[in-house]
Amino acid sequence: MPEAIETFAQNISYLKEEWNEDVVANFLDKTDETISYIKANPWLYPLINKKKKIHKCLVVRQVSLYYKISESSIELLTFWNNYKDPKKLKLK
Repeated sequence: MPEAIETFAQNISYLKEEWNEDVVANFLDKTDETISYIKANPWLYPLINKKKKIHKCLVVRQVSLYYKISESSIELLTFWNNYKDPKKLKLK
């Protein structure tokens, strides 16, 4: 989860620098909503790596959240900026 915390913070920092507080608030609201959906039904979003049990969901058009389901928990992996090169995405 440390990478998820770091990438979440990076997205917030970017939004604060380049946009306004309404955009930041919207991103925070969408993130909370998405995490609530994941908590309620972890299998709601598409499985993108069957072996590693990694799912992907769109938080906002520009940012996807990758997470892993284990028997006892849900691990947030990263908040990925969808404008980045997808070949650079490394999921554990």
